[in-house]
Amino acid sequence: MKRSSWVGLIAASSLLLAACSSGGTPAASTSAVSTTAVSTTAAATSTASSAASSATSSRSSSSSEAESSTEAPAAELDAATETWFTTFCSSLAEIGQYTSPDTAGQSLDQQQATVVTAYTGISDSANKAAAAIQATPPPTITSGDEIASATAQGFQDLADVYGKGAQTVAALTPSSENDLKTAVESVEDEARSAAPQSLADLDPGVETAVKQLPACAEIVG
Repeated sequence: MKRSSWVGLIAASSLLLAACSSGGTPAASTSAVSTTAVSTTAAATSTASSAASSATSSRSSSSSEAESSTEAPAAELDAATETWFTTFCSSLAEIGQYTSPDTAGQSLDQQQATVVTAYTGISDSANKAAAAIQATPPPTITSGDEIASATAQGFQDLADVYGKGAQTVAALTPSSENDLKTAVESVEDEARSAAPQSLADLDPGVETAVKQLPACAEIVG
């Protein structure tokens, strides 16, 4: 089983922003901002192990059985580790509610406002996530302190990027959708750069156990 990079999961929580899509599926519109949404989603899914992906829950039972047969046996997680990962996954889920705003049929001004609202929601939720992770004792696993520290910093960096991004987009006076697209691409590029570039992967057995936590079942692919 391929190990998941937890920094990838953090990045995906923000980079899955689909600025002009409905329900996370690229809209039929050929607008410039919609094009950005498609490319941004593709980039995010290529760097994360299907974080917050609906594909996990929609797999056929036969596929799930085949995959589970190759997974490492679940490790036994102590209470502190369960609490930390539950906090982590719950934080990602809260951020995720802002990552697929629907702007189908909206005017340029309405699209701009929708992006600002989404970015503000991501920023506020990421700030809360950073605080929650900092207040939670790190998981008692290999590199647990490193994982906890990098995760908190990653959330804070993304909060800063999207907070500034919301201000930048709000201050725009776009004359076309391409103007808005350019601004969105700039924020997304900065978000990619803000995410920490190295973080210890989870032990396969720990990852299997984390997937079984209720808060993480649909977050960890």
